[in-house]
Amino acid sequence: MANPLKGEIPLTLGKETYKCRLTIDALVRIEDELDKGILELATAIAEAKVRVRTLIVVLKNALRGGGNDFDDKKIGSIIQEVGIVVASTEVAKLLAATLTDNDSEEEVDKKKAEA
Repeated sequence: MANPLKGEIPLTLGKETYKCRLTIDALVRIEDELDKGILELATAIAEAKVRVRTLIVVLKNALRGGGNDFDDKKIGSIIQEVGIVVASTEVAKLLAATLTDNDSEEEVDKKKAEA
């Protein structure tokens, strides 16, 4: 089970739900491996301009961050099983959850008042 307090995000691919986590180190590895910024990648995925290699790289780093030991071949098999559209959608959700600040305006105001 994913622990959101640790930045873990559940990711459902087919019949399986995996624990994922994209740390800063994982984001840097993704950017380095694909030679694109993470926001550029998120935008490309949202615009359906994504390559399968991109999905594999993002999923590999997210799944490993969640404690799963998958290689490119295993992740490629998962993508083939669930389909590119489903995999792209789940990767887009994963990136959005990782890049979105979950603090509400009320919580931000409270933190500012405490500072």
